[in-house]
Amino acid sequence: MRPAAQDVPDVVAPPPGNPRFPLFDSLRAVAALSVVATHTAGLSTFNYTNNLLGPFTARLNVGVTIFFIISGFLLYRPFVAARLEGRPAPRLLAYARRRLLRIVPAYWLALTVLAIWPGLPAVFDHTWWIYYLYIQNWHPGWITGGLAAAWSLAVEMSFYAVLPFYAMATARLLRGRSRLLQARVEYAALTVLALASVVGHVLEHKNDPNGTFANTLPGTFLWFALGMGLAVASAAWHHRPDGEVPLFVRTVRRRGWLAWAAAFAALVATTRIGLPRTYPPLYTNLRWNLEYVLYAAVAFFFVLPAVFGDDRGGWPRRVLAWRPLAWLGLVSYGIFLWHLPLAEKLNGHLPHSYVLITFVTAAAATACATLSYYLVERPLLKFKDPRSRRRERATAAPAAAQPRSAG
Repeated sequence: MRPAAQDVPDVVAPPPGNPRFPLFDSLRAVAALSVVATHTAGLSTFNYTNNLLGPFTARLNVGVTIFFIISGFLLYRPFVAARLEGRPAPRLLAYARRRLLRIVPAYWLALTVLAIWPGLPAVFDHTWWIYYLYIQNWHPGWITGGLAAAWSLAVEMSFYAVLPFYAMATARLLRGRSRLLQARVEYAALTVLALASVVGHVLEHKNDPNGTFANTLPGTFLWFALGMGLAVASAAWHHRPDGEVPLFVRTVRRRGWLAWAAAFAALVATTRIGLPRTYPPLYTNLRWNLEYVLYAAVAFFFVLPAVFGDDRGGWPRRVLAWRPLAWLGLVSYGIFLWHLPLAEKLNGHLPHSYVLITFVTAAAATACATLSYYLVERPLLKFKDPRSRRRERATAAPAAAQPRSAG
């Protein structure tokens, strides 16, 4: 039996012909709440005044890494699955429509409303277009304006733009070759690109510690590459029996807790290497790059039980199948968008308590995210697959015309 999370209403469904990964809703929720928790810990000084838990809360910005791995996996998988199965890839216009409907309306709404109250820097002056067009990560003077956390959305938009071209290049090179050869070549290509990102991380920080390279697609591509690599593995081995899959996949299917144990070990490692806990953070070159790589390990192992064997059980999957957590995943994009300006405002009016500021911020951001999801996001996302909607209407019309039985 598949996890209960699949029964949660979800208009953010995959492209037609691709499987649904229900546990990813909860992964998004954990990622969003982690970002909330690290920001409130910084605002309340908990990150650097609590020596027991502060080293952990300071590293919960790893939620952004989780988001990027999720994107790399879910967005690339339909392309690679189409190539491996010899069927047409997702149409570019349909892909672009889905991405724009998913990310733009909710962001523009939050950016505009929060700029009115409680107020955001630079949104309503002559640089407004920078924030509405997702290019605030191009210059150090822009990145702190608007929604400060939205630099990651600018990176996402860059990934959305680049991904189809990478997919077309790999399809041209690999289509028609054996599944195993395709996987091996692509693992090699993604490894080279990931290593190039790590090298760029090293060199750019050494050259300009205050630059924005780490807030761009090249400076974060290691994280996307891991998600894309998982997409290749999932498309190659999905629904195959244990005896036919690699040992790594078989182990994750049977013992998902091992992946989470590895994720926790990597998280603990981030707290033992002297990473900064204050803001603005000051890094040595070594620690800067250790954080980049260790965050990749934390997020990679954390998402594994949702990628492989999501119907196998085990306590990590039971946690991710919890319905309230899955529902939070549906509105998690809004939580991410709304939380930081609200936290900054609340922090000035509430008693100095990390637990209180975190709880109230999470509640307020969830309320705003819920309104955004049901009033804006969900209605618009129904237009992401107009062909499917037309087919549904065409199928429903004859059924509706049938006379009802007298019985």
